[in-house]
Amino acid sequence: MTDAVDVVLDDPRLTAPPHVGVLSRERSGSAEVVRFSYSSAWLGAAREGFALEPELPPFSGEFFSSASGGLFRIFRDTSPDRWGRVLMERREALVARAEGRKPRRLGEWDFLLGVSDATRVGALRFREAGADEKFLDGQTLGVPPSARLRELQAIALLLDEPDSEGRPEYESWLRQLLAPGSSLGGARPKATFTAGDDTWWIAKFPARQDRHDVGAWEFLAHQLAVRAGIQVPDAQRLKLGGEHHTFAVKRFDREGRGRRLYASAMTLAQRNDGEAASYLDIAQAIQDSGDPEALNHDLAELYRRAVFNVLIGNRDDHLRNHGFLRGPRGWRLAPAFDVNPNPDKDEHTLALGESGGHPSVADLRATRELYRLTGSDAERIEREVRDAFRDWATVAKACGVRRPGLQRLSAVIDPTLE
Repeated sequence: MTDAVDVVLDDPRLTAPPHVGVLSRERSGSAEVVRFSYSSAWLGAAREGFALEPELPPFSGEFFSSASGGLFRIFRDTSPDRWGRVLMERREALVARAEGRKPRRLGEWDFLLGVSDATRVGALRFREAGADEKFLDGQTLGVPPSARLRELQAIALLLDEPDSEGRPEYESWLRQLLAPGSSLGGARPKATFTAGDDTWWIAKFPARQDRHDVGAWEFLAHQLAVRAGIQVPDAQRLKLGGEHHTFAVKRFDREGRGRRLYASAMTLAQRNDGEAASYLDIAQAIQDSGDPEALNHDLAELYRRAVFNVLIGNRDDHLRNHGFLRGPRGWRLAPAFDVNPNPDKDEHTLALGESGGHPSVADLRATRELYRLTGSDAERIEREVRDAFRDWATVAKACGVRRPGLQRLSAVIDPTLE
């Protein structure tokens, strides 16, 4: 695997030069040191060249990352998360067994360059430094059509079985999921697929250990978010076999055949996994890096999402579950995603106010001025969000949630919570 790559921006909305810079690594034993430097074209493009992230201001010279894991956060956003990493580690184990050696311990560099170029999140692409060749691509299979979703869901469940590695079909199963699934974040089994209109979607499959119909619950959250006036991608509830549903959501980092530059809130807030964080960190990131003409809009939208997440019981609400898309003037909040009622946690992962993670709309309201909201503005948003939960149980039934699920949800969803 190459130790230096050219970073290329492929976002038709942005007029910055395509060659962003060079990303390289040095290995010393098991340790990796990652460097980045902007290209002269990027730095010479006056108003078009911008900071990829706060840790990478548009200056000449080499930058070294302070992020955990050693990889700059903006590039970590294009790498796989837990599900994709599991697939890549399984592939390495398979290759090692065929070559008669021990599996290598994969590092951040391996994960970054080992995913499918076609399905990679965002608009940053990579090719070998100095070589005007095709982009690096860790996969050989393309993006599957929606007609293959039933098969892919069955494969994901089979891979989850304890003895799957001993099955003769194991290599074929793994190869079929690597291309559409290895680039994606989160812990759940999933895959990118194309719909009939050439739009790109993510299918989030049921998992063997699910205690409830996670797909139906997430679709309910999506429908209620629409009623609450929250910007969300298009979504569908699919029944592909088995007891539970698959939640399918349109990828917002793809527009037609074009890509959108994406950054997580973790990146723009300059936090690391496991560090304490709050909604105020996201609000500050909006004020520091956002589109100046859209600050008030995005801050109000963030407040609306925070209220909604409290009331729906989305307790596993963290910085990687909030993101931004780059526009010509700055970063804009991406549509809301990964909103799930969580019956197994009492505390909110992101702090809401002075009470930390205790879910409280009142504590959130006490910080309203940091969202540039007046008291009446905050109350109006809260009222609109609460109204979205009227007859939520009826909506849940229409989303495929059964009686046991309704009983569990009633202990999580609380539109009256103060």
